[in-house]
Amino acid sequence: MSDRAPNQRTPELDTAVARMEGAAALPRKNGELIFEAPWQGRAFGMALAVVERLGVSWSEFQKRLIAAIAARPDAPYYQSWVAALETLVVDYRLASSADVDAASRRIAAED
Repeated sequence: MSDRAPNQRTPELDTAVARMEGAAALPRKNGELIFEAPWQGRAFGMALAVVERLGVSWSEFQKRLIAAIAARPDAPYYQSWVAALETLVVDYRLASSADVDAASRRIAAED
């Protein structure tokens, strides 16, 4: 059992996220993370939470992010972030591709 509060990230995860470089590096201004819309911050937090809950290394998410950016280099950064999160969730069988697609359609219909 961990001594951490349920919403407190590990120092290792914080360090791994802070060290992201290249195309996968988080957008920053004066060292602070930039989120242009609330959903971007939520997607960021969900990715961190999923990685911690799965107990996998940050590199498991990061390699999916790099692949998502490479697949659609003109896509906005956080759309690639969501694509990487969806892939991680499916790869680790937290949800099926059909579940992810259905949720995406519901969210799009709400907009």
